Order: sequence, then structure tokens, then C-alpha cells
Amino acid sequence: MTRRFLLGKFSVLVGTFLAQNLAYRGELFFWVLAQSLPLIFLGLWVEAGPRPGLDYARYFFFAWLAGLFRPTGVADYLGYEIRTGRLSPLLLRPFSPVLDHLADQLSLLLVYLVLGLPVAGVLGALFPGILAGLEPARLIGYAGFLALGFAFHFALGWLLGALAFFLERSEGFLEAYYGALFFFGGLAIPLDAFSPGLRRFLAWTPLPYAVYHPAALAAGWPGARGPLPLVLWTLGVAALAGWVWRRGLLRYRAAGG
Repeated sequence: MTRRFLLGKFSVLVGTFLAQNLAYRGELFFWVLAQSLPLIFLGLWVEAGPRPGLDYARYFFFAWLAGLFRPTGVADYLGYEIRTGRLSPLLLRPFSPVLDHLADQLSLLLVYLVLGLPVAGVLGALFPGILAGLEPARLIGYAGFLALGFAFHFALGWLLGALAFFLERSEGFLEAYYGALFFFGGLAIPLDAFSPGLRRFLAWTPLPYAVYHPAALAAGWPGARGPLPLVLWTLGVAALAGWVWRRGLLRYRAAGG
């Protein structure tokens, strides 16, 4: 199978899923609004935080944007396909079902970014100059963090979805992770508000590298770390997801799937 064939098939899948997701743009807009909870915490930190209000506005804007780059539904959809047998016809094609889910998530991301423009506009009206004076090098680093965050959460969703080969329910692990990400990843509370001991512990997890460090980097806050830990986490989770997927397929086919 040639690379050109895969790229062509993938572009067709993205276009197909984009058309499907645009049909649900009303529901997806409410999802985008639901992901705007960090902007509510922005009001609290502007009033009570030690930094200038514009600093917090920049930070929480970039934290909110990083949250949109978090693929959702991968574990749920994959687990559903495995449990209901809908995975079987997908395995007959000359390319992996991974491409379907990746194309779906990329098309959703495009829709989220478009639907998020009104939210960004309101924030810009409330905090004029929120994007003024930002360093291009920091924004490039932020974009790299976003791409890594997308890859990490896609791999994590695939890993937990593939556990459906072995477990009745596995999506609850992802919900627990998202709860930890909200409170300890920087969506609700900037990590510099935590104690040094807790920050050292969190530095060993992927949580701060998904939101806090990219947002702090783009906002120009000191102490933002580089993406190397997230690279290692992404590679490790992706390798584990691939191993679980392959073992699960053997079990699935042996059972007649």
C-alpha cells in the first residue's frame, strides 16, 4: 500500500467526517461552550490573583485553546465498535480503523476552532490587547505543544478504547484522567499556585504539559518547561496502545469477530 494511497484515502475520510460533523454544528457549539469553563475561572483569578489581569487573560485564553485540541470520544467510539461487533467490517479494508478515528477527530477539531471564534471574540472585547506583543517563537513552541497534546490524547483514547477487548468498561479511566487534568493540568488553577512539592510530583505526569506549560509559554510566563516529557509520554502511550490493540485483535478474531 503506497503512501499516496493512504494520504488520498485519509483526505477523503477527513472530508466525509467534516461534512457529518458540520451537520451537528449546533450541538458541537454547546460542547465548545462547555469547554469554556476555564474562562470562568479567569474572572476569579483576575480579581484575586497576584498577576495583572491581562496576564491571566492571556494564560486562560491559551489554556482554553489547548483544551480544544484534546480529542474526545475515541475511547467511547472504539469501545462501542469492539463490543457491538461493528469493528469487524472495518478490519476487512486495506487500511487500519485508526485512520477513521484520526480523521474524525481532526475534522472535529476544525469545527471546534471555527465555532470557538465567537468565544475568542468576546474574550478579546473584554481584554483588549490580549494578543498584542506576543513573541512569534513562543507561539511556534505553543503550536508544537498543541500538536503533541493532540497526539498524546488520541493515543490515550485509543489505548483505553482497545481495553474493551478485555474489559467490560474501560472509558471510566479516561473520565478520571480528564478530572485530574482539569484541576492539576492548569485549566482551572495555574500550577504556580500549587506548592513546590506538588509541582515536582506533577512534573512526572503528562498533566501540566497538556495545558499549563504550553499556555504559560505562549503567555510569556517564566518557568514554562519544554515538551520533552510530553514527547516521551506520547511515545510510551502510543507503543502501549499498539501492543494492546494487536493483542486484542488476536483475541477478537479468535472469538469470531
